[in-house]
Amino acid sequence: MNKKTKGNKALHIVIDVLVILVLIISALVLISTLTAKATGGLPNIFGKAFIGVQTNSMHGDNPDSFDEGDLIICDCVKEVTPEAFKEGDIVTFMQDISGEGVKSQITHRIYKVNDDGSYLTKGDNNETYDQDKHNAIVFPNLNYYDVLATYSGARIPKIGYAVNFIQTPVGFFWCVLFPMILFFLYQAVRVVLNAMAYSKAKGEEQARQAIEESGLTEEQKAQAIAEYLASQKQNSGSDAALAPEDIPKTSESKEHLPETAPEGEDKPSE
Repeated sequence: MNKKTKGNKALHIVIDVLVILVLIISALVLISTLTAKATGGLPNIFGKAFIGVQTNSMHGDNPDSFDEGDLIICDCVKEVTPEAFKEGDIVTFMQDISGEGVKSQITHRIYKVNDDGSYLTKGDNNETYDQDKHNAIVFPNLNYYDVLATYSGARIPKIGYAVNFIQTPVGFFWCVLFPMILFFLYQAVRVVLNAMAYSKAKGEEQARQAIEESGLTEEQKAQAIAEYLASQKQNSGSDAALAPEDIPKTSESKEHLPETAPEGEDKPSE
């Protein structure tokens, strides 16, 4: 195997690996989008919500605190009761943080359980509760049935930036759709090149078979094959291979072929 062949093989392997990664990412994004409806709008994969942290509201000294850009893994809530959560739990819920009627996911800690069973939540890095009336946007008290997921304690630092970017239309295009387009174009070129290689190999096979059936001596067959391969090499820029009838005849083989009589003369009788 020459260096060019090894290089092509390595390139194919690298591209195939990248394609597999893109397909996996695409599948995960699709699954998380489809399952979001079952968890109140929280994208998840088989009950696990992978959330990219967008602010530093949970930055702190607690062992389970996390920072902006981290990827945190939360367990989606299936069936809950009023006693399901307690003070200190970190929970994910949906809230209109902009005041424009569009809800976003928030992951904050339960700092107090009210007498009516509702909760006051707060980011570890925030000075006031989310429900403090002095806040610019006041959240209503959180109820147990509003909780979508609980923080499992697992996080991957700084990976959340990439997750948040992929979830945007621009990020999805560049990280998923654009690589897929390049992959399909690459595969189309490979199909064309493989078809050309197959056609050339088929032509060589037919040529060899024609030479074998020509009645030449072994030495003449070897010379005819050598001349055919040489002509193929010279015409490597052509799309089509030589047909078997175009196989060059050796000088020795011509002696065994009947000559055409000149015009006006009869062919010699046998």
